[in-house]
Amino acid sequence: MKKNLENVYEAQIKALQEEIAALQGQQDKNEREIAMNLAGGRMQDALLIMTGHQEKEMGKSQRDITAHLKTEIMEMEEDLIRQTKINGIVLVNCCVKTVEKGNKKMVQQHRLTGHCSFLDFQVEFELTDVQEDTTLVRTITDLNIVMDSTEFKDFSNFVSGVEDKRDLLLFFRTLRRFSDRCEDRRRTFQHFQEKYPCVVSLPGGCRAEVMQIKSPKLAGCALTIYWSIEVTNEGDITPKIDLLTKMPEKVLEMDSRKVIENAPDSFQSLLRILGAEASIDTVIQSMAA
Repeated sequence: MKKNLENVYEAQIKALQEEIAALQGQQDKNEREIAMNLAGGRMQDALLIMTGHQEKEMGKSQRDITAHLKTEIMEMEEDLIRQTKINGIVLVNCCVKTVEKGNKKMVQQHRLTGHCSFLDFQVEFELTDVQEDTTLVRTITDLNIVMDSTEFKDFSNFVSGVEDKRDLLLFFRTLRRFSDRCEDRRRTFQHFQEKYPCVVSLPGGCRAEVMQIKSPKLAGCALTIYWSIEVTNEGDITPKIDLLTKMPEKVLEMDSRKVIENAPDSFQSLLRILGAEASIDTVIQSMAA
């Protein structure tokens, strides 16, 4: 009895799959490019536009399939919101175009536009699905990443490496961690500029790599915090904070204990003991006193 029921269910599933395949084949006859705005429920609106005017002519089975697709899209939108909260990556536009479709092979071109914190990106890639017996092999055969990261030399080099390796997952994983480190730097720089407005200046803004510390009492005496974020081709991220000194000759001549000369090394020791924020605060107070 159980075996008969399984046969019935398998027959019903197979019939439904054939019907869905027929509908998809009919739709895929025309080359399509669907642009979906992923915010504010626009995916659902796009589906209604495509299917709403034909709903009266549909049979019951087609209406059921359409209702099922609508439900799936709503679930995808909810999942997208959850994923955005978790990984910090916001997709604002998605474009998919089928360029080849056969019995065992399908090629689609994808374009994703979005941002992670203040870093905007556009990712274009070609996805190839090949059916080998019972296994579906999916590969990225082309990858192009466009983003305004020219001020981040290491990250630009990393992006070039990702394109060569066609490793989309590595790009998104590293983008989030790189963005977090940039946000740490921005928050720290802005905090000290607001706390010590007469001593601290940010020539390139709070998102740049440089913070200048000038003594209000000693003309020509200045320190510079240079905070870079290094990224390897494997996606390893390492913040690097250095202290640079600029003092008049007379001050250097009076520094018999070589305090200024040894300041960069002493700052590195502070970083290891106190961390970035406390170390920078110590340096600023020494100039503000």
